[in-house]
Amino acid sequence: MALGKSIRIYLADGTVSGVRHGEIVNWTGQAIACPRTRFQELREWPEAKRPGVYFVFGSDEETGQEAVYIGEAEVVLDRLYQHISGKEFWSELVAFTSKDDNLTKGHVRYLESRLVSLALKPGM
Repeated sequence: MALGKSIRIYLADGTVSGVRHGEIVNWTGQAIACPRTRFQELREWPEAKRPGVYFVFGSDEETGQEAVYIGEAEVVLDRLYQHISGKEFWSELVAFTSKDDNLTKGHVRYLESRLVSLALKPGM
């Protein structure tokens, strides 16, 4: 029998179109999701100021197809600020950080590499 898990999702403004914070109960990871139009609100979120991996989603400007950029950073928020001016295609972001200080630069580099390799697999 598979063990179930509980997920908590916090809607910062009470809607699914704003900043969202998610976590699996009894797990040290956490996720933050945010539309590009609400990005400035992440400055107030300590969860975005930690090491982590992130995805920025949008549409390829040339083909119109869905596109994703996968990255890592020691401070996710700082790196995402670079994407505000450097990557115009994205409209939504999702970042994964840790609730404790156990996620290091080495960990996030590994996670980024693994996520990119999975994303590039045929059929994904």
